[in-house]
Amino acid sequence: MKILRIVYDWPPPWQGLAPHPYELTSAQTNMSHEVEVFCGRWPKAGEIEQPNGIKVNPIMREPLSGSIFFTSSVILFFKYLSWRRKNNPDIIHSHGHFGVWIYLYRKLLQKYFPWSKELKVPLVVHFHNIAKDRWDSMKKAKKEIKPISRFLVWPLSAFSDKQAVKTASACVFVSEDNMKKAIDLYGADPKRCFVVESGVNPRLFKPVSVEEKEKSRKDIGFDIEDKVILNHGVMSERKNVHLLIEALKYLPRNYKLFLVGSVDSGYTSKLNTLIKENNLIDRVMMAGYTPYPLAPIAYQVSDVFVLPSSWEGMPKVVVQGLACGIPCLVSGFKLSEEIRGLFYLESLNPEHIASFILQIVENPMSVDTQKVALYYSWDFRAKEINNIYEFAKKNYLI
Repeated sequence: MKILRIVYDWPPPWQGLAPHPYELTSAQTNMSHEVEVFCGRWPKAGEIEQPNGIKVNPIMREPLSGSIFFTSSVILFFKYLSWRRKNNPDIIHSHGHFGVWIYLYRKLLQKYFPWSKELKVPLVVHFHNIAKDRWDSMKKAKKEIKPISRFLVWPLSAFSDKQAVKTASACVFVSEDNMKKAIDLYGADPKRCFVVESGVNPRLFKPVSVEEKEKSRKDIGFDIEDKVILNHGVMSERKNVHLLIEALKYLPRNYKLFLVGSVDSGYTSKLNTLIKENNLIDRVMMAGYTPYPLAPIAYQVSDVFVLPSSWEGMPKVVVQGLACGIPCLVSGFKLSEEIRGLFYLESLNPEHIASFILQIVENPMSVDTQKVALYYSWDFRAKEINNIYEFAKKNYLI
């Protein structure tokens, strides 16, 4: 099967969504599929990742934050039209808003030229979040929303989502909740909606021996008596890392917070102020952006992973932690499977977070890494996606 993947985030860098489509694409090529990718390209980010059997067509990313709808996505649309003159894929698999003008183009063809050759190729759209739901949640939680997001990015993102659900032969959602939101908010057809959660590479994310753990901890700068709390990913207001810092006040001094990932602009000063005001400078380590292939080390040296988000789609960082054998304390979503070692926060009160962390670390339990590797591997996910492709080919919209 020949698959065209359209996705904005592709490594490098490895942050945000990038590992998801990369790993899924690699798993699909292992199934003997032929995959070609159109993706965004960061200036000066380094040589683009291009595994064997995958052709990558990079497009320069938005020059200004929030301008993707009028810059990169427009360039993509015209490059796509040129590519389609010579290529006829079996499936077009688009992720997010990068393909907004392709969605609109296909919608117009459906209305005025339903016999078009373009519509003979099924379109599958992958939703990693629901824009209108996030927008509404931000307003309900009274989170600060920048003017460019309030008046441009969020409305256009919601517009893109609506075009996608109306033109796709099948819609893939990373969680049951996201799927229900798309049905409620956009009128998505339930018969064309499928849930495929994020996956993990168990060959990369795996437990290590006590000796290797202790050596890595020492190399990073932790003492043998330290209890390490990890938060990994892009840090933003909705992920409530500031509450995790506040929770540290209620924990013994040997409990250290390990923050791995970049920080949204404007949120950095809030975190630094909290750290200084609460005299936690020697108990918080900020590692910054870490390339995906090195990310397992952060989990392997930690005692617990904590993600106190207000809301999430289905964060891959959680299954990565579970695959490495460390317990995870999370909020803002729920996995479809019950996994030993996964805990959900009932409250985002810092004192409650601290109490739960203490309970998990002081009474350690094993994590069911075998179940994670079985049901959350990218190879398993690629098989689920393959079934959706077969559905789309039989039920494409015309």
